[in-house]
Order: sequence, then structure tokens, then C-alpha cells
Amino acid sequence: MIERRHNTITPGFTKDDRSTFKYWFAHWCAFQMTALNLGVWRFKYLFHDWEKPWMRLFLPYSKVQKWHREHRRHHTNYGEIHGWDKVDWDEMLIDWECCHYTKQAQPLNAPETLVELFSERSYYHIMQQQILPRLIKLISHENC
Repeated sequence: MIERRHNTITPGFTKDDRSTFKYWFAHWCAFQMTALNLGVWRFKYLFHDWEKPWMRLFLPYSKVQKWHREHRRHHTNYGEIHGWDKVDWDEMLIDWECCHYTKQAQPLNAPETLVELFSERSYYHIMQQQILPRLIKLISHENC
């Protein structure tokens, strides 16, 4: 699963679709499948992004997305606000790895996401320290 994909066209949802229940459910399923396939699934992952469809009932998606990124441990915004030691790096990696199943705008896997979306950020060195060992572990698990 964690491999480089060259010039692929990813079926999935557009940015406009991301505020829909249909997108949330597809992403939730892709996240669960990815965690299972990588052999790292945990019970808590059943609650991945659970608040989004409920908040969307009464808030615009931009506010839901902002709240989610600031209050859920698998986002870098959370780390910037609450401290990098509180980030759920494993959930972040699974989230990145499953994106290419549902997001047309992000047909990247986890290693590509790290480099292409975060290499210019001031906290990139922190992410490398936390993520690279986990990537190596996931890759070695896949090759068993």
C-alpha cells in the first residue's frame, strides 16, 4: 500500500464534495480499510472524524473543518496549538495513506504527503522525527 504512484488519475470526490455525508462515509471506510491492511487498526479508529457529519448539520463546512483540525489529535494544527507530544502520529499517517482513495485533489500516499505538503513548514523536522520511524515500521510490516 505504501508505494509511489506515478501519474495516476484518482477516482474520488472533489473539494466541493468533502462537506457531504457521502464523502465522510467513503473516507471513514477508506481509513478503516487502510488501518486494517497495514495491520495497525485499533478500536478507537471507529471514531475517526465522527463529529464531522453531525457538526455539518448546523455549521458551514469551513467552520467544521477548522474546528476538526484544531481539536483532533491527527492534525498538524492540533500539534501547533496543544503540543507535538500530544499528536496521534499513527492516525495521521493512516489518514494520509487513505487520502488517495477519496480525494481527487490529493492522490498522494503518506510519504508523498509528508514531503510535498509539509517540507516547507517550520515544524517539518519534528514531523520527520516522528513519522519516518513509523513509515519504516509500516513498510516492514507490509513486506512480511
